[in-house]
Amino acid sequence: MNGNDCPHHLDYPEATSALIIEIKRILYKSYQQNPSLCDICQTQNATYLNMHPGCHSEACRTCLDNFVDDEEHYPIQLELDTGNLYCFQCTQGQPYKIDGSSKTSAILSSLNAPESDQELDLRRKAEHLLYIQELRREEMSLKHYFVEKQWGRLWMLFRTREGSPLPGRVTNNKLARSNGTLDPNIRLPMDKYRPSPETHADIVSVKLWRYLEKAYGVQGKAYNEDDIIAPEYARLRVYVDDFKKSIDLYP
Repeated sequence: MNGNDCPHHLDYPEATSALIIEIKRILYKSYQQNPSLCDICQTQNATYLNMHPGCHSEACRTCLDNFVDDEEHYPIQLELDTGNLYCFQCTQGQPYKIDGSSKTSAILSSLNAPESDQELDLRRKAEHLLYIQELRREEMSLKHYFVEKQWGRLWMLFRTREGSPLPGRVTNNKLARSNGTLDPNIRLPMDKYRPSPETHADIVSVKLWRYLEKAYGVQGKAYNEDDIIAPEYARLRVYVDDFKKSIDLYP
């Protein structure tokens, strides 16, 4: 069997295909500047980018070889060091390189396209798609992270106002005490769908956080639910619990 015989294909929805590919391109380019850890095991370096239309995880070869029927183990993966597409499902032990089709060639060409004003506009739309997906996401069992509020406003301006510049790194250092731990006196939103301008941070799922962390980088640390277990964070725990329960308030 060769790569041309692989029955698995990248079949993205026509309406959002260009935006999905743009998200993959941003992560692919970001990896070349700053390699990241595998999103599955969090121990080995990531070597593949998931090409699933709605999952943008990065994984190591070991995790992908241990197949699990979920989005993170999508059959088609992009090798981050070479930019080649591989299928992990057609055979056991050795992924098959996918090549030959015009669609594959077009996607690979887009992934390697240089940054331009047109690409920046595409990025604006692609990241707004990610935001809409996050807004609609109801998987409250996912781990949730905290994104510093002022940076979140700059990201919103970039997504929604043509001509707005890209924000810099996520300024999570503003959420920290002098010793680097999360400040227990910050305010967090208590409702997923209501604006909360007086808060210090937004709450986002790990799925959006992974993208923001890789695409923009972080000043300071990544803070999440695991950082609010101690008794001094009891108030923040209430915020997060209410935030997660708030999806049940809307039919």
